[in-house]
Amino acid sequence: MIAELRRSVAHDAAAEKYRTPLGALPAGSRLHLFLAVCSESVGDVRLILFDDACSQELVMSPQDGGFCVDLTVPERPQVLWYYFKLQVAQDIYYYGAAEGGVASLGAISHSRPSAFQITVYAPDFHVPAWFSKSVMYQIFPDRFAAGEKTAVATGLAYHQSLGRGLYLHESWDDPVDYLPLPGASDYDPCDCYGGTLDAIRRQLPALQALGVGVIYLNPVFEANSNHRYNTADYLRIDPLLGSEADLRALCTEARALGIRVLLDGVFSHTGADSVYFNRDQRYAGCGAYQSRNSPYASWYDFYSFPDVYRCWWGFESLPEVNEQDASWQDFIIRGEESVIRHWLRAGAAGFRLDVADELPDAVLELIRRVVKEEDEANIVLGEVWEDPTTKRSYGVRRRYALGTALDSVMNYPLRDAIVGFLLQHGNAHQLAAFLRAQRLNYPPPLYYALMNLLSSHDIARIRSVLASRLDARTLSREQQASFVISEAQDARGAALQKLAVAIQFSLPGVPCIYYGDEQGMQGFLDPFNRAPFHPGKHPLVDWYTWWSTLRQQEDALTTGAVAMFAPHADVLCILRHVTAHDVFGAAAKPGCLLVAVNRAAEPREMIVDLYRPNCGFDAAQLAALHACGLRQARSLLTGAEEGIEAGLLRLRIAACSADCWRLF
Repeated sequence: MIAELRRSVAHDAAAEKYRTPLGALPAGSRLHLFLAVCSESVGDVRLILFDDACSQELVMSPQDGGFCVDLTVPERPQVLWYYFKLQVAQDIYYYGAAEGGVASLGAISHSRPSAFQITVYAPDFHVPAWFSKSVMYQIFPDRFAAGEKTAVATGLAYHQSLGRGLYLHESWDDPVDYLPLPGASDYDPCDCYGGTLDAIRRQLPALQALGVGVIYLNPVFEANSNHRYNTADYLRIDPLLGSEADLRALCTEARALGIRVLLDGVFSHTGADSVYFNRDQRYAGCGAYQSRNSPYASWYDFYSFPDVYRCWWGFESLPEVNEQDASWQDFIIRGEESVIRHWLRAGAAGFRLDVADELPDAVLELIRRVVKEEDEANIVLGEVWEDPTTKRSYGVRRRYALGTALDSVMNYPLRDAIVGFLLQHGNAHQLAAFLRAQRLNYPPPLYYALMNLLSSHDIARIRSVLASRLDARTLSREQQASFVISEAQDARGAALQKLAVAIQFSLPGVPCIYYGDEQGMQGFLDPFNRAPFHPGKHPLVDWYTWWSTLRQQEDALTTGAVAMFAPHADVLCILRHVTAHDVFGAAAKPGCLLVAVNRAAEPREMIVDLYRPNCGFDAAQLAALHACGLRQARSLLTGAEEGIEAGLLRLRIAACSADCWRLF
């Protein structure tokens, strides 16, 4: 019987025949679900709809070719799940999501199956359009551009006057330190190179030429490390980087060039060596470590005062704060002179929130509300490593993606999917399915604002990953430091990186360039991915600039509709289309672009069906594409042309290459 049911029962969460409307829904929306059934053995079908707290069983009505149900999704933003329960004679069968696919065709089974997802988001969820149309550039401030030596020496002298062990490399060309200092058990990130905010400011014209519209700075506040995630003073720019005046000048000049600046907000913990905790007694005030009467005492949880306290991942140098504490919330977020308000008024356009998992949803919502109070165009971006719609932390389903806590997140899952495809760990069909799942499960405001990265300060650089084909997590620091990537490997990595960039820049979201990736910089994990900026042997500056320029010119690539499909196991296609109005209803420049990526070592030739259903376009978007009457495709890279007949395009793509065609 189950073999018969496999042939006669179907529901595809990516097809409007089965689910209308497609994708995530505003709270309170109506939804129509259909289960196709062409077997007389099925006598009754129920929809099992549930969330984390409860479930309900809804009777489905017979409809030509199957069973249907209409429902209203809740008024409260949340994630719902569903599957179908079938009565077949005396037996019960279930139809749910197939393994690995919650936004595709499902599967029949005897036992309770995986469920299809419905993301319900706040109806007023809005992300500023400028962000979705930007290219981001991430900068590790100490390592991007060398500052004026006298100013850097003055900043270093300040830290040394407090008794800190920070020190400067003699040369920008020195390799990063990774060995423990004498008497230490692990590497201490106290080596600095002297990058400054003023030096970043001087590089703004070059970043503008690269097409950058937003800079994300790793932490800039005073701290006893080169990474500055152990904040010492939230209201002071680290003297090694410059001054508040330097940050204000950077933000002002950047804004004049059409570039905005996001700061790294590290609010879940402070440094033990800080004004607030003051374990090392470097500050004149009374920190929480020194006295239970400290003005900061309520910020921290002591198990045995003062030496045993709650800290981030067990690191005693990073005491965690109690984010529910009213005085902490006033100081960091809510107060008229709060840390967040201060730096937004200094010119920042928002914050990337470090370890968002460690901040309760209510605190994230408070941060976002205050950031928007200062300027509705400001951005709140969260460090989230997993699917933001399904993420659980500390036993709670997080609300990152639902329109109240964050504007968007770092899209690490996309990076992993792209790398897997290019290194032959999966095929183009699997990558396309992953991309469609993000398109259908993520609320559109968040989806079109995803920080689409290939590298960051927390993962290996994309060039090293693609060149070496290694998982750096399997290597010790000594092995990473001594590993030599050959000229041939680097060239191969550059060729594959071009494909990764083509995918990254042609998807909805904000493509992020980690400083130096455009130059082909190498580096495995921390600290090797944080080396001083240097040109590599196989730079891709022209490639990045070409894609950035195309995004600036083509609304289709920023806020147009998107479809993803794989005409071959080695070839991924991304189709972008926009009419006179984009997916959010704003005026747009009409256009239609097809991007294709061939990872194979051989050229590929195939027939592509541009009107293929169930690939991401809804019915209205597909109808709008049909209405264009496409007749021709022209490569924007080579100028080659090919005819289109009834939506069919003969696609020829060279080995290990990417191309972009204008369809008209």
